[in-house]
Amino acid sequence: MRFYFRKNNRKNDAIESIKNSLWQKFEQANLRLQHTCAQWLERKTAHYSRLNWIVVLFTFVVFTGGCSMYLIVTSFSGNTTKNITVIPITKPTNSVLLKEKHIESNTIISKTELEKTIRFRRYMDSLGHSPTGKKTHDSIIQHRPGLLDSLVILENYYYLHLKN
Repeated sequence: MRFYFRKNNRKNDAIESIKNSLWQKFEQANLRLQHTCAQWLERKTAHYSRLNWIVVLFTFVVFTGGCSMYLIVTSFSGNTTKNITVIPITKPTNSVLLKEKHIESNTIISKTELEKTIRFRRYMDSLGHSPTGKKTHDSIIQHRPGLLDSLVILENYYYLHLKN
């Protein structure tokens, strides 16, 4: 009876051994890379004298210390023009939702109403393209921000019900 309830650890052991072997191969490759880089650096700096090492160390310390001091001083200075300003994110009033809500009413849009909306949309497009009508177009869009989106939704609604 006890053989029936035995766990199958062979699959888990195989997966764990594969993971361990991959991890070990990665570690070995990383160590080999570190070793070859260290040998290359030793060959390049083998001829440096004690004075050269002191100059390199001094240059490194002065450079990194100078950069750190510069960052500390500029962060504590009163200059706020370079600082990042944090402002709240607001949703624009005339934004269009990505997922459009379908019109739930059972009203039917007639062909003449559709033609009127298409003519009005073309009129708005022509206003937007002409330099003299641009001011009128911008005024209409400013006072009725969702108007053109509503026209597109109406056309889509008509064509959706035309298929049905």
